[in-house]
Amino acid sequence: MNNTPMPGLTKAELYKRIAEERNYQDYKWGEQNHSDEKWCTIILEEVGEAAQAINQGDGVKARAELIQTMAVIEACLTTRESDES
Repeated sequence: MNNTPMPGLTKAELYKRIAEERNYQDYKWGEQNHSDEKWCTIILEEVGEAAQAINQGDGVKARAELIQTMAVIEACLTTRESDES
């Protein structure tokens, strides 16, 4: 994952980075099919990592963790949408 500073991050660049992170997560973990409770646990873990980076004053790591969080949320929602179809 790219942890370089992202001043003036555009919406297009944000979505690109989320997509890159999703691809990385798919590569690393494979297909993820979790219960709602497990998804919530994973999401909250990612939010906690972002909060820790923010509290430590590490903006670059915080942004990376927030992008990871968004990618996990996207995975959760797309899995749930597939289950509900």
